[in-house]
Amino acid sequence: MTGHRPRSRVRLAAVLPRRLAAVLPRRLAAVLPRRLAAGAVGPLAALSVTAVALSGCADFSSSEAAPFSAAPEGAETTTTTPPPPTSALPKPKGPCIDQDPAVIATCLTDPTAVVPTETTEHTYTAQRNGDVYYTTTDEPNQLIVHIPVDTSGDGGLMSIALSPHYDEDHLFYAYISTATDNRVVRVAPGDDPKVILAGIPRGATGNVGSIMFTSNKTLVVATGNTGDPAAAQNPASLAGKVFAIDSPGTITPAHPRILMSGVGSRASLCRDPDGGPLFVAEQGADRDILRAVSLTGDAPSVVWTWPDRPGLQGCAVAGQTIALSETTGPRVEGITLQKDSTTATGAPHTMLGSRYGLIGRLTTGPKGVVEGATRNKGRGKPAPTDDRVVLIPISGAAADSPD
Repeated sequence: MTGHRPRSRVRLAAVLPRRLAAVLPRRLAAVLPRRLAAGAVGPLAALSVTAVALSGCADFSSSEAAPFSAAPEGAETTTTTPPPPTSALPKPKGPCIDQDPAVIATCLTDPTAVVPTETTEHTYTAQRNGDVYYTTTDEPNQLIVHIPVDTSGDGGLMSIALSPHYDEDHLFYAYISTATDNRVVRVAPGDDPKVILAGIPRGATGNVGSIMFTSNKTLVVATGNTGDPAAAQNPASLAGKVFAIDSPGTITPAHPRILMSGVGSRASLCRDPDGGPLFVAEQGADRDILRAVSLTGDAPSVVWTWPDRPGLQGCAVAGQTIALSETTGPRVEGITLQKDSTTATGAPHTMLGSRYGLIGRLTTGPKGVVEGATRNKGRGKPAPTDDRVVLIPISGAAADSPD
């Protein structure tokens, strides 16, 4: 299947003015960033929507993925490369404008998902409180939609994906928590959320999950185990699973196809935007695990395991490299795969150290540049412009000096 790269055209604001940026570094050559012309258009009206009170369990398949084999273990290695790529022209001064050229969004609060656009100057970024923003490097964040959620425990707005036809339908898909369950919903600005799949178990913890389109008609969902490892192994439960929803709609009941069972907590899906294997990173009971998941029903395979449990919470694929963020420290690791394979060539290496603090969810932006959202507010010493979305080098270690 071929993945879909979201576009950055935002028709709900009519036509956004554009201007060409300076020529980017080699890694971003041929990408022409855009940014809003100052004063050309007023801010987008903040659009809010009201939750639809729908409940009930969905009908889903009871099939379960086959067991998987153990993975090799190894120590971390560190390499050094030039600084991260830059994103734009010199930026004006301002309280929410970060002069670091690798910072592409600022002044966010608890970001939980980043969706890239065609340039590294703009993103769609979700916050745990249900807000989805269109961000730019030197203009205020624009609230596109608010999805009512329940943020108790570790729940809330946990993941978003743009419709494969976003330019035409302006639809967002989201994985959210309510007071009674976790669910997949679809929403357009100015409209109420419509339920795709409800009844996914909700717990005091272990609710964080991930969604992504692997084709124009297939939405893949990874759910946490809700603090109950037995539920993750139970074929009658959607907790702790990776499953596919074909042609996700709001009228025809969803019939998930189970791709993998036994998922731990903070499950994060990732795949190269140009296609290829699907991966899921998770925090297991006794180790953290990165696995390759088959979209056709074959058993998942282990890529790497971390017995020291660094707290995997985000992953992104760029070519032969898988980037992985951690909850226990300010570091992004990289795993290099053998060509046309899901087998690692060696131990993980450090891609990013403490320069930006803790990094949460990751995504793959234009030209294979990894984008990551910081999670520093309430978790240490945030920078004046935190939380931020930053560009991360594909390989090697960036400077470890704090901001």
